[in-house]
Amino acid sequence: MRTAKKLVVVLLLVAVISSMFPLAASANGTIAWGAANVNGSGVRIRSGPGLDHSVLTHANQGDVIVIIEQTNSDWHQVNYHGTVGYVSVPLLDNSRKAANFNARGSISGSSVNKRAEPDTSSNSLGAHSSGTEMDIIGINNGWYKVVHNGVTGYIRSDLMSIVSGGSSSSEANAPKPLGQQIADFGVSLVGSKYRWAGSSPSTGFDCSGFVTYVMKQYGISLTRYSAGMFRDNGVSVARADLVPGDLVFFARNGRSIDHVGIYIGDGRFVHASSSTTGVIISNLSSRTLFGAKRVI
Repeated sequence: MRTAKKLVVVLLLVAVISSMFPLAASANGTIAWGAANVNGSGVRIRSGPGLDHSVLTHANQGDVIVIIEQTNSDWHQVNYHGTVGYVSVPLLDNSRKAANFNARGSISGSSVNKRAEPDTSSNSLGAHSSGTEMDIIGINNGWYKVVHNGVTGYIRSDLMSIVSGGSSSSEANAPKPLGQQIADFGVSLVGSKYRWAGSSPSTGFDCSGFVTYVMKQYGISLTRYSAGMFRDNGVSVARADLVPGDLVFFARNGRSIDHVGIYIGDGRFVHASSSTTGVIISNLSSRTLFGAKRVI
């Protein structure tokens, strides 16, 4: 009898708690925060907020990507062409609560209202069934601004799934300086494994193999190893004059070069660091800077 009474009490508590916290009416149940531009080529969308998570797909330079949630200072949960995953924050540019955003969306809830304004108290312009597709033309305070059969309105972003698209403005698509493109591509390889004498994403990189691989994608040939690279290639650059795409060289003993990376701005560089970390982003202050070269 006591057991039965306890069970009744538990069920009553569950019912009360459930009524206090209603469940979301969609697949992801999360209101979109805004949008950003992809800052790099082949940027990895991962299954979780960390480099140890699997790669779901890759995003392209300049594309607009929906930020579902600013998970933490290092990772954001995103929706890219219908794939929900996580992106490293340095690989996103111009994060904003977006007014303009173009994509194709599909209703993921049942009998979802399209509102005249981005507010649940606003007048309904009609209800749409699950699977109905329409054009998304903006993001406003967690709502998608949509057009369907000539009628413009707003639908909660947690009640829609992006099925295609995500285009950026002409300003976002403007060509970046070559050095910035090189830096962005280097950053897109963060998470690649380390391998001594390696020079490709499939096998892994050592420090100079990483730099020569990145530069080769832009038609720039370099001496294969770091000391020779510093000796043979480019012109010297002072630390105060560094710009993205410059090569930075390091010497553990202050005299002999033993490491090289690519400067990406804000006192940081991307490099194939070690067998423990693989390709990572570090601060210049983390190693003894020997010198820098500009090869573009």
